[in-house]
Amino acid sequence: MKKALITILIIIFGIGIYMNFGMNQGAGENASIAGESASTATDEPPSEEASAEEAAEPAEEPTTDSSETVSFSQEALNEIHEAAVAENEPVIIDVVVPSYYTGDFINVLSQQFGTSHIEFNRIDLDSASPELETLTVSENSDAVIIDALQISDYNREVLPERDADRLENAYMNLYDAGKVVYLLGNPDAHQHENLAQVLEEEAEYFPQNDYYYIDNRGIEVEDAYYDYDSEMLTAPVEARIAQNIHEYMTE
Repeated sequence: MKKALITILIIIFGIGIYMNFGMNQGAGENASIAGESASTATDEPPSEEASAEEAAEPAEEPTTDSSETVSFSQEALNEIHEAAVAENEPVIIDVVVPSYYTGDFINVLSQQFGTSHIEFNRIDLDSASPELETLTVSENSDAVIIDALQISDYNREVLPERDADRLENAYMNLYDAGKVVYLLGNPDAHQHENLAQVLEEEAEYFPQNDYYYIDNRGIEVEDAYYDYDSEMLTAPVEARIAQNIHEYMTE
């Protein structure tokens, strides 16, 4: 009887230890879960004040497209250009050329400069140098490009009577009228020694006497220079002339 009583007490003691251990473990798990919940609850969303500060940060300034920025080599025209851009107006440049320039030449020239702040206007010049009189250009133009008429004199077979003085007079009259003036030298489109000689002499003479002279003697193309059926310069030659104008006039 005594042994049975001891056995019962041992069983009851064991059950008590087991229940106590199980309850403690459950409480620990509950505490862990509660701790995780509390931690999650403390991760509060950003305050309205922080959101307002982020919204108040200035947006990035859009980058300025510099593709239309032109800086002219000639100070007088550069000043005109800067003033025109400030007023959102174009610089107007008259291009006085004979009929051996194609109808697309002004478009090619405009594309070479690649800016809406310059407006090129074509003025046809049906003349050789010995008969050149006063040039009529736009009153509102800022600059004038005058073809030097070497090919025109060659085509009309008056190259021996070429009168560069008339070109100089036309140049100076426009200069005195407040225009920025350029002489546009021709390429050796006919690949002829007489034309080449005149081009060489004038490429030296005009710059030495302080004229703005755009030299095109160095133009070389793989195909023809001159279309004798249409009596016009070929497209590759005109593209190179436009490139030389751009390189001379801009920095």
